[in-house]
Amino acid sequence: MADQFLAEQHTWTLARNAQTNDKESWVMLTRDGEIVPIPGEKILLTSRTRVGLELSTPKELQVAEPFHVKSDSGLAYITNERVIYLPARPTDDFKSFFAPVLSFSDTHVQSSWIGPWCWGGVVRPVPGGGIPMDIPRIEAKLVFRDGGHSDFQAKFEWLKERLLHAQELGMIPGQNIEPPPPYDLNPAGPSSGAPGPAETPDETPETTPASQRQPPQPAPDEPPPDYLEAQSQAVAMRYEERMREEAERR
Repeated sequence: MADQFLAEQHTWTLARNAQTNDKESWVMLTRDGEIVPIPGEKILLTSRTRVGLELSTPKELQVAEPFHVKSDSGLAYITNERVIYLPARPTDDFKSFFAPVLSFSDTHVQSSWIGPWCWGGVVRPVPGGGIPMDIPRIEAKLVFRDGGHSDFQAKFEWLKERLLHAQELGMIPGQNIEPPPPYDLNPAGPSSGAPGPAETPDETPETTPASQRQPPQPAPDEPPPDYLEAQSQAVAMRYEERMREEAERR
């Protein structure tokens, strides 16, 4: 157990040091409080109101400063990329929480005799997700005070099953613990107002003497650079599109 903890601690310390600002949240909001999706992201489920969240360090992890965050009310979301939680009353210390779907393990539903139903599991932190990166894993628990836990569990398991299947086909990264891509606030594209240097119809191409003409190059017998990667990305995009269409039909 000690060796496992040291290995996890080392791995996640390296990941933390690789980030320049791991305390900021990747969950951007509009002025109306709506989630700004990252590229390609789509919300599949929004919970009912008054969902609580509790994040705590597992007892078996002997960390110097145990981590604990609790929110009594908020909203939980499932997108095709991640699980998101927004507290009803954010603070300077806790504004949001998110984690990729495949970062969760041992997810389950539980309840007490008189309390509300809960959904939770163990999650591996990612940069910007709201959990310190020096903690290898954290216990997360959502408390559904107004119901809706069964719908949340069903949608989560449905999505996780399809992501695991896509992982087996090599359509998504094997670990799926990387942070989502940053928001593209200033998309840059080619200007369509001014013609490029090639659009000069008045210019007459110079003739090249026959002695200086190069013989035609033979056709390459290998695919162009990044061809296989582009093909894999195209397959992954088609798979995600089918997954979103299936989610809309449910």
